[in-house]
Order: sequence, then structure tokens, then C-alpha cells
Amino acid sequence: MSGPGAGPAPDGPAAPFALRALGPDDAETIADLEGEVFAEDPWSRAAVEEELRVPDRRYVAAVEGGEVLGYAGIRLGPDADIMTIGVREGRRGSGVGRALLADLLRAARESGSQRVFLEVRPSNEAALGLYARAGFRPIGRVRRYFRNPSEDAVTMRLDIMGARRS
Repeated sequence: MSGPGAGPAPDGPAAPFALRALGPDDAETIADLEGEVFAEDPWSRAAVEEELRVPDRRYVAAVEGGEVLGYAGIRLGPDADIMTIGVREGRRGSGVGRALLADLLRAARESGSQRVFLEVRPSNEAALGLYARAGFRPIGRVRRYFRNPSEDAVTMRLDIMGARRS
């Protein structure tokens, strides 16, 4: 999980950031970044703290020069659920989101998850593309899932059933 990036960028060498696991001591940093990345509807610091304490969760950050570029989390189990992936605006499209997603999927496989689910705004074309390239397929919609602004969610699913990738 640690080390430079998560492999080669689509058209170049490995990304210059490292991935590291997050824990309760990271709550303030992640809550601040949550407010930046999801300014329209961020999780509260209390919600972030709780998520970072729950035993069946994995949270990871992409870090470069001490700066957190992005973060992601997953609830593990037979049916895993990606809780969040957030990347600073200036680093979107640079492989950070792809590396974070790859780390979450690796954790899901290693924990024995059979399926991974997520909800995403239909207006978030970049995220929809990222998830589709990873093999997720839309399976439905949840009306008014997102609050501010109010928007449905596209529910997506990836069947991994013990498949191993590196």
C-alpha cells in the first residue's frame, strides 16, 4: 500500500504520491479536506471521526510532501460499500482517484468481499468514468440520495467474488 503511487499513470511513470492508512488521529485533516472537496454537503468532523474508528472500515490517503491530495474509504464485508473518494480539485485527473480506488478494491478482495457497491451523482461524469473503467456497472438509482444540491444517486456494483489482482 505505501510507496510511490499505485503504479504507472496512464501515459507516464509512477505517480509521485504515496498511499497511507488513515486512523482517528487524521480526523481533523480529513474533515477539513472533506469541507474543501465536498463543500456542498461535507461530512461533519464527528462523522469523519466515527468512520475512522469503525473496525470494518478501511480509509486511505494519497500524500505528497506531507499534503493529503485525496482520501477514500470502504466498509468491508461480503458486500463492501465504498463510502467516499475525494480528491483535491487541483489533483483531479492525475491518477490520485484511480490509485485510491485500486487500494479500496484490493482491500475488498483481501477481506473476502464478493461484491462492491457505491453511490455516485449522475452529474459527476469523471467519477462515473473512473468507476466504469474499474468494472463497475450501474444497477439502479436512489431518488434524492444527495442533499445539497438535491440529486439522485446512481448505484453501481462490481462483482469481485474472490478475483485476485495486483
